[in-house]
Amino acid sequence: MAETHQVITKVWIAPGCIVCDACENDCPEVFDVQEETCLIRPPAMSADFLKPLTPSIIVAAEGCPVEVIKYDVQEVAGPAPWAGEPASAGGSAGATVVEHKAPAAKAASPPAPPDPKWQALLSTSKISPSLSANLGTTVRRAPEVNQTEEFSRSVAVEGIDLTKVPPDQRVALLAAGGAYVPKPSMSDRIRAMAAAATGAAKSSRRQFNLSLALGWGLLAFTGATFGAMFQTFFGPKVLKEPKKLLRVGRMTEFSNPGVDERYKPQGIWVVNLAPGENKLVALNTTCTHLGCIPNWLGDRFKCPCHGSGYYITGVNFEGPTPRPLERYSIKIEDGYVFVDKSKVFRQELGEWDNPESFLPLA
Repeated sequence: MAETHQVITKVWIAPGCIVCDACENDCPEVFDVQEETCLIRPPAMSADFLKPLTPSIIVAAEGCPVEVIKYDVQEVAGPAPWAGEPASAGGSAGATVVEHKAPAAKAASPPAPPDPKWQALLSTSKISPSLSANLGTTVRRAPEVNQTEEFSRSVAVEGIDLTKVPPDQRVALLAAGGAYVPKPSMSDRIRAMAAAATGAAKSSRRQFNLSLALGWGLLAFTGATFGAMFQTFFGPKVLKEPKKLLRVGRMTEFSNPGVDERYKPQGIWVVNLAPGENKLVALNTTCTHLGCIPNWLGDRFKCPCHGSGYYITGVNFEGPTPRPLERYSIKIEDGYVFVDKSKVFRQELGEWDNPESFLPLA
């Protein structure tokens, strides 16, 4: 029967890795241990890359404490290429597995010059080489840390080990080399504050006067604003009332019988009641029903809202209005007729007989 052997064609990590670094120590070409889990390196995704590493992968799988390394094998005809080689230190007692390195890759072409835009990043980074094929890990570090380490190495070369000197002497050496800048002392800070205060005190008189004027201006503006707010929000809201005593014209202007509507906007009809009555009266233009303004139709007053009707005397004769129109006080002084809207006379109360409610006509 022909001799055969097994090779690994696929390997993966099952859930449950405890990140113990054992697999990377046994087979760094395949396993890459991170901070939280273990990964399979990209070159190990190829079956041709895994086949010559079969012994190392088996050793790593057997040494895994949680047994999360899984792999697929394939039966291949012929003897194992690694048979008869010295056994690996990490293998089991009965296994004839030996450590085998990956075949040498083709000679790489010389690298191109680095891109200038990456120089700032590379100058503050540390490249730590990995044990796998041509892979590395970049760790971002501050420029001060790199400078401190370089100075520590230079001091160590001169015969001084910074790890063995007292802390104060170590800080002094780092400060002397420019790798550490100590904080200013309390006395230095007090002197700096005093110098700043002295410089501020030396401002010119003109600047002081300008600042003083600006301050007084802001104060006056604030006072004026507060006064306006007080007047607006706290002052009494008094509305101007219309005039109660109106001069409507000379007596001769109302000698013709009828209704004078010139003062209707002021709420007054001046009415000459002749020939029925030899009186001049001032009627209120407000309807006694619901407050609408009736219209004079030549022979009667008619309310456009609900149809109330009034005679020229102001007495109601139709509609929902409950009572006649009101009359204002009317008088004559120095040949002029005056109407006083503060005094109202109502017919249903018998007040139309009051001498102030009319002017007798000659």
